[in-house]
Amino acid sequence: MMKKKLGLLFGLLSLLSFSAFTAKLLNNDQHFVNQQLLFKPKFELAVSDQITEAINNGITITFVVQAKLQQTVDWWFDSTISSKLYTFKLHYYSMSRIYLLHNITTDSSQNFVTLDQLLEQLSQETEFSFDMAQGGDYIETRIFLDKQALPSTMQLPTVFDQDWNINSDWQIVAIKQPVSATDE
Repeated sequence: MMKKKLGLLFGLLSLLSFSAFTAKLLNNDQHFVNQQLLFKPKFELAVSDQITEAINNGITITFVVQAKLQQTVDWWFDSTISSKLYTFKLHYYSMSRIYLLHNITTDSSQNFVTLDQLLEQLSQETEFSFDMAQGGDYIETRIFLDKQALPSTMQLPTVFDQDWNINSDWQIVAIKQPVSATDE
């Protein structure tokens, strides 16, 4: 009887950790300007029909893109040198049939005719700038749908709903060292 309960518990936990609509890091661009590293991740986003329906019915959806500059520490947890994030709100205006992507961090907005165009722009919109004078070995980055920003009546039903679980988890990206003029 105990084995059945444990098996059911593990099955439920594995089901909860599975997400059919994930986001994943496809690639990234890295450029050095003096001591600044410009890091631009590109994600692949796939949203469920339920999220598309919510957006088309006027529900504002919020995505967060984060990046951390990390320093490796041999004897303890790695050290976070700098952490940055961008918050984006997606909204549909049915009267004008326009999708709006609002970058809360920079207070800028862009309009799109289709949701696919908006998601493509969102997946490559962010560019993080890190000061490399303090060092850093790698970058951790992720994108996720912020369920806490949903209207309060939608927050609880979406907690365990896999259609609303969009999260790339933390992706580790090695820093490409700049090519110096003497190496050419």
